[in-house]
Amino acid sequence: MTAYSPFFHQLEHRLTTHEPRLLSLDQPRAGVLVPLVDNAGDPSLLLTVRASHLNSHPGDIAFPGGMWEPEDTSLQATALRETHEELNLSPDLIQVLGPLSTGLSKNGVQVFPFVGKVSSLDQCVASPDEIAEWFTVPWAFFTDTAPRLQPIERHGISFQIPHYDYDGHHIWGLTAMILLELVNLTEGTDWPLPAFTGVTRPGRL
Repeated sequence: MTAYSPFFHQLEHRLTTHEPRLLSLDQPRAGVLVPLVDNAGDPSLLLTVRASHLNSHPGDIAFPGGMWEPEDTSLQATALRETHEELNLSPDLIQVLGPLSTGLSKNGVQVFPFVGKVSSLDQCVASPDEIAEWFTVPWAFFTDTAPRLQPIERHGISFQIPHYDYDGHHIWGLTAMILLELVNLTEGTDWPLPAFTGVTRPGRL
């Protein structure tokens, strides 16, 4: 798969030169996909609503993904495997464009995000074991809408959590922080991002 549209061409170039901040902690690790859909030159972001019966973050808006398993060859492989399990999207439909900085969940899980271009949503079906529903947000919404920033202290660090509201969905927390780095990278903005402790030198995964 090749990124043809100007949006994806620019994003792919910027991710190629981007140096994400990587965490290296003795903590569990997870991989998530930040899925973007071309839509004939009108890109959108794919998000999920976690099932209400889950023990962790029930009902929250999230990116597809989950915990690293020993059979995963990399955290990128984790993100693709979990996306397939949660949404029935085969890795063959996804072009991984590059990583973003590691996030740290409120439970102390290191979350490694990977931006991916999804070629089609025709096969996208939520697994009821994990996902209540999925939806898309036009990328233009994030370029036109400023996030609400809420001060908070977590893991001994003071920072601001972004909040977005779109079509009845509340996007916030780590999902919104990961998203905000992508907005900064794509749009040239400078929204504040947390600098978690335990960061190694900027690097590539």
